[in-house]
Amino acid sequence: MAELKSESLMVNFGGIVPLSTVDWPGRAAMVVFLRGCPLRCPHCQNRKLQSGENMMPFHSIASRIVSEVKGLSAATQAPIAAHFRLSRQIKIEEASQRACSQPFVDALVLSGGEPLLQPRAAAGLLRLAKSLELSTGLETAGCYPDRLQQLLERELVDRVFLDFKAPFRDEDYREATGSGSMAASALQSLKVCLSRSVALDLRCTVFPEMPSAAQIMDMAGCLVRLRGIYPQGRLESLVLQQGLAREDEPAFEPVSVDRLQQLAGLLGVDTDLKIVIRASPNIIWKNQEGE
Repeated sequence: MAELKSESLMVNFGGIVPLSTVDWPGRAAMVVFLRGCPLRCPHCQNRKLQSGENMMPFHSIASRIVSEVKGLSAATQAPIAAHFRLSRQIKIEEASQRACSQPFVDALVLSGGEPLLQPRAAAGLLRLAKSLELSTGLETAGCYPDRLQQLLERELVDRVFLDFKAPFRDEDYREATGSGSMAASALQSLKVCLSRSVALDLRCTVFPEMPSAAQIMDMAGCLVRLRGIYPQGRLESLVLQQGLAREDEPAFEPVSVDRLQQLAGLLGVDTDLKIVIRASPNIIWKNQEGE
């Protein structure tokens, strides 16, 4: 495998959650956040990561990931970081060889912001995770279908968590994201995932004002049509998430779980999709058995 020249790669870094059971249900995942996003969704929970800079060398982030995954002590972390600084290059295979303890986490999820805004950093981190024998997940709004396709062609992503924000029309996407121009990109990203047969979860966050029930039914109908075009697709679930207010915005009453169940019931009957409801902090309902 080719070396990743860490001295030439700076990452606009958002942070790390060492252990999460929410971002990839059924997995103990480390979540790595990359800063920057072209969208301005009204209720974005990670608004602080939409813009700004926190530039860090790739090798520093890689060192921390290896240490966190393998549960290394602070004393062990220091020589790893020192090696990265002195060598100025990282062979990805070497990262996993520097620790010998059994990892507690079994997956790494890239999130943001929009992680594909930094394609080299995203590819490098996913490659690092693969070298550590972790399953890899990608949370994306689908803004960059070409970059997504490249990662899938290189088999760097095991599961995609794709935001399904609105029907793929400019006016609907403008309301949901502040950018109507991204509707076509999001649709193309969905097609890429289905055509590449990658495990796919679509996440639709439901707020009181949007998307409406009619929009959600429209979105589900689009999925049914696309599944007919791409029978090889591996759409695992359509997740209806209860949208919550950010800490820094006026509180509002979220859509009730009962209402989400009503929507899920309608979708399941009309579309035969597997529907999952998530209301903070747990998955609370599925219309079909399975993972």
